[in-house]
Amino acid sequence: MYRRFRSTRRPGFLRAMVLLSASPFVAGCGDDGTGPDASATFTVEVSGEEFTVRVEGFQNVQGLQERLAPGREGVISGELIAGDGGFNAPWSWHLDPATVHAPDLAIELCDGRPSMVEEDLDYWLESVGTFCPWGAKVVGRVE
Repeated sequence: MYRRFRSTRRPGFLRAMVLLSASPFVAGCGDDGTGPDASATFTVEVSGEEFTVRVEGFQNVQGLQERLAPGREGVISGELIAGDGGFNAPWSWHLDPATVHAPDLAIELCDGRPSMVEEDLDYWLESVGTFCPWGAKVVGRVE
């Protein structure tokens, strides 16, 4: 009455699939974020104004490095912290280096110019919490 299902797969197929699907995780295990490009500092331009971000983590550094391409604009995002952080003078705020990244999209609430954050810093720190200018251009890497 019941027909027995017989697999047409070869014996090593399942093992190979498991190994292949796990390889991205294994490959990432050696990247502890302390390599030569584990952190970097970049100058970002938004609507004629500049600010400086420090970035941590190889993938985040690479994301901003790719934005150095001429004419490439996009979102740069990170959590706001009071004080210049030792790298974002003359502004009295900076982005937390552990949170800076280059997403494809961001909500409009955190979009703006650096001067907008400066002019109403308490609001940005307490209510918005993140700065994510949409038309940001990475214009240089600070060595």
